Amino acid sequence: MSKFDTFCDKMAALSFEDKTAMISDLSQEIIPALNDLTEDGMSGIEVYVDFILAAVAADGKLAEEEYAIIKPLFDAAAEKDTTYDEAVAIFKNSGLDNPAQAKKVVDLMVDMIGLVDEKLKYDIVTLCFLICAIDGDVSKEEKDWIKALVDDNFGLSPINEIDGFLTKAGTFILGTTDGDQPRMRVLGLKIRLDEKLYFAVGTFKDVYKQLKANPKCEILASVGTDFIRWDGKAVFTDDARLKPIVANMMPDLIKMYDSMGWELGFFSLEGGHAEICNVSNQKETIF
Repeated sequence: MSKFDTFCDKMAALSFEDKTAMISDLSQEIIPALNDLTEDGMSGIEVYVDFILAAVAADGKLAEEEYAIIKPLFDAAAEKDTTYDEAVAIFKNSGLDNPAQAKKVVDLMVDMIGLVDEKLKYDIVTLCFLICAIDGDVSKEEKDWIKALVDDNFGLSPINEIDGFLTKAGTFILGTTDGDQPRMRVLGLKIRLDEKLYFAVGTFKDVYKQLKANPKCEILASVGTDFIRWDGKAVFTDDARLKPIVANMMPDLIKMYDSMGWELGFFSLEGGHAEICNVSNQKETIF
């Protein structure tokens, strides 16, 4: 099975509640970013709606789960509280049951994707995956439609997969060694830059000294019954771009560090292995 098909299966296997929560979170990121790109009075929300409708129409069908997600759009079009059957009628009357009608939107999406950065690109395509998978399946027609936007391996790079998992987990555990004694602590700060993930620890802390003495470490995070393990060597960097990014993300943290004369040490993991496992001992090797 290709990575693309595996990713489709993962999206389909998520619960309806998880999918809707992810769609909501992604929407809050995507719409403002699209506002910055659009011209001629076309707002980010209008482009976003076109993306959603094109994803729904990819297989020419309106599933009840898809209707539940975009019901406000049908209510606005009908100027009343619509039922599923009424939404299906609107769907067909709008020509959305003919995927070929969405070609113009697909062309627009391809053009837009060519303008955005890697994170927004990944967010947009993940949103499309989630919409197509909302009914618990990604059909061949929907897969073909997504492939019209991106190549077979888009968005499935190791860093994308790890970053997405850690984002969903919220916090993660960093394991180090103190001599022959394992040490663990919970972290939440990560920075994605130049297709790498960077982490930060205070240089005055024991964890920094442990990583300097023995850079071999491991990151662990869980989401539901799935968990990710990523081991490697901590490689510290003095890249001046990282601290301003943290200052924007967590201004109070930087203010506290500056007031105390403390410094953050930034590192990435190099080499090693990463895998996603579940409680049934099913494993997916990332690298």
